[in-house]
Amino acid sequence: MPIMGPNGPMDPGAMDAGQMANMPADGFAGATAGDMAAMPPEAMGGMNADMMGNMPPAAMGGMDAPMMQAMPPEAMGGMDADMMGACPPEAMGGCTADHMGACPPEAMGGMGPMHMEMMPPPAMAGMDAPMMEAMPPVAMAGMTADHMGNMPPEAMGGMDADMMGACPPEAMAGAYGDMMAAMPPEAIAGMDMSMLTQIPVEAVAEVDWANVPPEAMDAGIAAFQEAIANGSSPAEAFEIGGQAADPFMPPDMGDMNADMMGQMPPEAMGSMNADMMGNMPPEAMGGMTAPMMEAMPPHAMGGMTADHMGNMPPEAMAGMDGPMMHMMPPEAMGGMGPMHMEMCPPDAMGGMGPMHMEMCPPAVSYTHLTLPTKA
Repeated sequence: MPIMGPNGPMDPGAMDAGQMANMPADGFAGATAGDMAAMPPEAMGGMNADMMGNMPPAAMGGMDAPMMQAMPPEAMGGMDADMMGACPPEAMGGCTADHMGACPPEAMGGMGPMHMEMMPPPAMAGMDAPMMEAMPPVAMAGMTADHMGNMPPEAMGGMDADMMGACPPEAMAGAYGDMMAAMPPEAIAGMDMSMLTQIPVEAVAEVDWANVPPEAMDAGIAAFQEAIANGSSPAEAFEIGGQAADPFMPPDMGDMNADMMGQMPPEAMGSMNADMMGNMPPEAMGGMTAPMMEAMPPHAMGGMTADHMGNMPPEAMAGMDGPMMHMMPPEAMGGMGPMHMEMCPPDAMGGMGPMHMEMCPPAVSYTHLTLPTKA
């Protein structure tokens, strides 16, 4: 029999936690939003999951943040999607990680963007993959960088393309390496350039670039090219285009492979340096092209090794010039093959010195060499 409600004997405004704890679960079946609004926050300390499960969804309209904060986390186990949907967004301000961790995944189906926005960022630590999977994509519109930064990496397993597509780009500023590494390929497919450029540099290396939509990359390249055409320097062009070189060129090159390298826009190579080259697995050079080599600063060649050279497609040599050859360690010539030398432009040969020649393998035909002439 309902104890609360229009026909119930209990005065919600006089209730305390002890009285609440002694109420039968079905006593809440007649509760209204008005009853809940009249209840002192401390009374919620006696709430349990069974009571919550018996409460009509509309009664949640009387909840506020102090009441939510006073409620034992385990009481959240009685929540469902309808109750979450009826809960005032500002009441989410009383949630903690423990509250969210006790919430059934299906209850997340009632989340809206304002619920997310009003939730304290630390509460996101209670989220897991099933909860994220049950959340409507529209709820992601309330996500902030602080929310993202507090979400456990494993929770990303519940994300998909629609959810990422609804996420504000600025929220990605809270992403971190372990989170990006845990993001499913289908979620990455929902990202665009505005989101990619917000990812912190230290997290960029963990992005699964093979699953970034080509159109996301193309949008950034177009902005870059337009800025260059208008007279901007490469650094300015990346900023004008709403991007930086870092989202394309991970600082930790140790995870690169040929497929990832092949997806890099040539302009991104402008951020390459010798340390990055030296840390890159030699097999990643299999994705290199002539336009990429042409865009690379000469000093980046200082990290080149024979293994890098041996894995580079010969046609990529067409992007070399004299300063690049000059900056390349002579030992790197040990990876050259006849086709590399054949594809090397004459002006690149002008950067060779005697030590470069000495380190060339015997299999390389010297008939292709055009040494710089001394005045």
